Amino acid sequence: MKNKVAVSILFVVLGILILLAPTVIFPVCPADMKMHCQYTKQAEIGIGILIAVLGIVAFFFSEEIRAGISIAVAGIGILEIAIPTKLIGVCGSNMMTCHSATRPLLVVLGVLTIIVSVANSVYLLKVKKA
Repeated sequence: MKNKVAVSILFVVLGILILLAPTVIFPVCPADMKMHCQYTKQAEIGIGILIAVLGIVAFFFSEEIRAGISIAVAGIGILEIAIPTKLIGVCGSNMMTCHSATRPLLVVLGVLTIIVSVANSVYLLKVKKA
């Protein structure tokens, strides 16, 4: 039960942080400027919502399903890192906040998401075998 609550809360918090990173914590360029960071922001909002929703959903299911959800969240974490670094990117100038602050924060949050997800998957699959 402790694992279920802790990991669900962690997923929700990570999802909210991913959502807030390009919008509130380190806002990207204004919407009237059609830059790469705007598209990255839109994608990261969707990913943050998805991770938070999966965190809420995970609270209501058994270990096997939570392990599957954790594996899916790990994949989403990889996508979350790929969006600002390779798939869409951010502004090219090193002086822009989206390049110097938002992208590194999103990468760190993605790595944390992957670590939590993989650790939870391994834990749940070992518990199921025992």
